[in-house]
Amino acid sequence: MTKRYVLDANAVLSFVNDEPGASRIEQLITSALREHNPLLLSVINWGEVFYISWTRRGEEPARRMMGSISRFPLQIVPADVEQISKAAEIKSIHKIPYADAIAAALAELRQATLVTSDRDFQKLGHRIQVLWLPRT
Repeated sequence: MTKRYVLDANAVLSFVNDEPGASRIEQLITSALREHNPLLLSVINWGEVFYISWTRRGEEPARRMMGSISRFPLQIVPADVEQISKAAEIKSIHKIPYADAIAAALAELRQATLVTSDRDFQKLGHRIQVLWLPRT
């Protein structure tokens, strides 16, 4: 069985900003292309990447970057009632930021490994598998 990966917003930002962990994301992208197994990203976390990029770089650079990201082997997963309900449960129990809970919920529901450097996810214990990237 092919392993599935969910990218947290900071994993995407680490890659596009060539921060620590970028090489690991590049390996995952290469593997996703080779295996025809796209990386997963919640539409909510997609919006988080866009928002953070816009705030840091401005509108046009953020739009160009998002256009580049759209060429990745990436499946943007719409938020549905099941995912949002699971995210609410995770946030309530583990007290993590809501956008992080969205990514965790997607990973749990898809039985995927979450890719992140955000140590807030440590609060989840062993609830989901996490591939830890180095911190920036």
